Amino acid sequence: MTTIQIHSEVSLAELLNGVKRLDTTALESFADEVLAIRAQRRAPTLSQEESELLIKINQGLPIAVRTRFAQLNEKRRADTLSEEEHAELLGLIDQIEAHDVERVKNLGKLAQLRNIPVRTLMKQLGIQRPAYA
Repeated sequence: MTTIQIHSEVSLAELLNGVKRLDTTALESFADEVLAIRAQRRAPTLSQEESELLIKINQGLPIAVRTRFAQLNEKRRADTLSEEEHAELLGLIDQIEAHDVERVKNLGKLAQLRNIPVRTLMKQLGIQRPAYA
């Protein structure tokens, strides 16, 4: 487990500075833990299954994937993408789409547990439909 040194009384700014020093893996783990805490506080009566689904639903793509996708997409727009980069971009698109599919499946499972439509669940969770949908 990664540790950072902090004072016993920490301001939010100091805490965020400590978080900025975490490596990517530790940052993602920390973010998952924070999301779990937030989910517990918002609905302390959630079942274990609901909590796990909420964590999965709120789990974003790794920073490295998002960053590389943005870089390659920018090169695609500028028409400077090599064949190898184009293949890599297509692989990233597949990865992003697979992540989105899993997220929708988890939304469906949670909506079914709560016996409400997915759109109602999305509204409750503050999840917007993508602009392209």
